[in-house]
Amino acid sequence: MKTDNKIQHTHDNGVTHSHEGGDVPHTHETNDPYKIDCTTTTIYRNTKTGETSKEKVEGPDIVTDVTVEISPKGLDVFQKVMNDNKKPKP
Repeated sequence: MKTDNKIQHTHDNGVTHSHEGGDVPHTHETNDPYKIDCTTTTIYRNTKTGETSKEKVEGPDIVTDVTVEISPKGLDVFQKVMNDNKKPKP
């Protein structure tokens, strides 16, 4: 959703916010002590024409391509969290 030149988005963890211009590095903090620095890029693509846009476009032939780039440090934290979640809970 675009409001006042900001693009609002909701992440899988339920965090909803907006960024000026849409694609900016940002950190999501939760009650967990882990911070993951990432950049989320959203591109809207017409599957028939191949046209792309960073501005939201709607229609039957429009798909959304989302790329999330995680910093090396953020990736280390993410892998640690995922490995901790695989351990059996007492």
